[in-house]
Amino acid sequence: MVNVVAWADQVHTHANGSHTELVALRREVSPPPDRLMIHLLLFLAALASAVVAGGFLAGTDVLGTRFREIGGSWFPVPTGIRLGALGTGVPFAIAFIGILLGHELGHYFAARRHRVPVSLPYFIPFPPYFSLVGTLGAFIRLRGPMIRRSVLFDIGVAGPLASFVLSLPVLAIGLSLSEVIPVSDPGLYPFLIHFLDQPVRIGSNVILHVAATLTLPGFGADTTVILHPLAFAGWLGIFITALNLIPLGQLDGGHILYAIAGPRQRALGMAFIALLVPLGLAWWGWWLWGGIALVLGRGKVAHPPVLMEEVPLGRGRTILGWTAIALFFMSFSPAPLEI
Repeated sequence: MVNVVAWADQVHTHANGSHTELVALRREVSPPPDRLMIHLLLFLAALASAVVAGGFLAGTDVLGTRFREIGGSWFPVPTGIRLGALGTGVPFAIAFIGILLGHELGHYFAARRHRVPVSLPYFIPFPPYFSLVGTLGAFIRLRGPMIRRSVLFDIGVAGPLASFVLSLPVLAIGLSLSEVIPVSDPGLYPFLIHFLDQPVRIGSNVILHVAATLTLPGFGADTTVILHPLAFAGWLGIFITALNLIPLGQLDGGHILYAIAGPRQRALGMAFIALLVPLGLAWWGWWLWGGIALVLGRGKVAHPPVLMEEVPLGRGRTILGWTAIALFFMSFSPAPLEI
């Protein structure tokens, strides 16, 4: 028996017992071509902003910042560009933007491999004074439906794996350049950076703690590590990996968990939403990120179904999926930072 789902110029078949299911897709409207100049300009703007942020992290004010009172509040105002000092922020910018680019290209090439229409990465530049890193991240747009759970899984898992692999050597190199100082009680934040001479305390996670233990002699319960900007870039990459692996709706973690568990992803996602409520007391950003995840999912925790949901994921992908979920817990920090 042949079950025809739709007429199309792309055909997918699946044998299931006594019948064969045929899924055919036709694009009613061709996906718009990428505007290379827009993607390039956004990338360069984010890179330039990250260079400035890297300078701030390295203790160099490359913009000659002055603080002025406007409407009863103090705001940073740049007064000029110190071109000779820009180089201090380049290592951080290349490392961090490279990790973001690797994450999005992981999704991009996985989508292209499965012939799913996809855009090039869009970077979101943002003033470094208000973002610490000069960007709000990057994203791609998928312009076609998901046929099988295996396609959804491959696209979803490729980005976090890429950013995680890229973050590890950056973190290791940065930790080797970091400084350990004794303190009486670091609490939840055993790591520290300085941004425009203002301290920002960084929380730990399993991966960062293990990496610091292996890399930094003297690191222990009564110490604080002043992170080199490269170490901060590596920590950010791991933190971004954890954020994207949250098992909600349209986040990468939602894609992966739905590919593994199917409709059960909704119940697990609801449990995580409930967990975010107390976590927000430790860091209000969890409430913000949970809200963003719900907006991306149009208010739904459940992942939308794929067209051929009954096609099994396969043992290899299932093992890799649970590995990615374990990676989420090793990368997760209940209190990531305190400004």
